[in-house]
Amino acid sequence: MALKAGEGLQRWEIAVTKKLVGEYRRRSRSLAREEFDDLMQECLAHWIVVRRRLPPDPDAPPVAYMAQVIRNKLTDLIREQAADKRAGEQEALSLDAELDGSEDGVTLADLLADSEFAQPDDPGAVERRHARIDIGRALARLTPVQRQLCQMLGAEGLTIKEAAERLRIPRGTLYEEIKRIRKVFADQGLGDYLKE
Repeated sequence: MALKAGEGLQRWEIAVTKKLVGEYRRRSRSLAREEFDDLMQECLAHWIVVRRRLPPDPDAPPVAYMAQVIRNKLTDLIREQAADKRAGEQEALSLDAELDGSEDGVTLADLLADSEFAQPDDPGAVERRHARIDIGRALARLTPVQRQLCQMLGAEGLTIKEAAERLRIPRGTLYEEIKRIRKVFADQGLGDYLKE
């Protein structure tokens, strides 16, 4: 959700949010990995929703109340990231699970048995096999739409605009999905495989 100029954010609201986001990013490793501007936008968007329910009082702005709302939002984000991390760590990956979500798709066992990577005299075979397994694990953690998006942007060579049109989703949503895909790959130690 992009913030609009018509939302009427006051300087003090932006200053309070900026201060708290900075503090929480310094204290939390999980928030430190997030973009400052993204956190600002998420917190301000949440504040706008909460603020709409408050009776307007221009003489006494609710600075303390806003600070508490933003603190709660940042704390919730930290908890969500911790829960996501725990869920990812607890996922078992079956060798027979289809990595692309289809019934006749490539499995992790297929990747291991791939003859291209089964050459014992090839010194790079082990590294390629491990990379392929890691990529398979990352793909298994993606949603079907995210895997489809990887296919469109990678193998099919579509642009963001073309992929958004084909999937019938706004480009902003598509960029959020790409951000999530990048995070999954980075969490698997595969950040070097991503194009900028």
